[in-house]
Amino acid sequence: MSAELTPLQRLAISRSQLAHALRDPVWLLLLQRFLKEKPPS
Repeated sequence: MSAELTPLQRLAISRSQLAHALRDPVWLLLLQRFLKEKPPS
């Protein structure tokens, strides 16, 4: 296996990393929104 990645492989890796990074904090964003919209008791 070659150490050099093809441009297509590099694109696939970066897209995968981007998708993971975007998916990761979704629960945190939803929690912040929920707490912000929650009426004070």
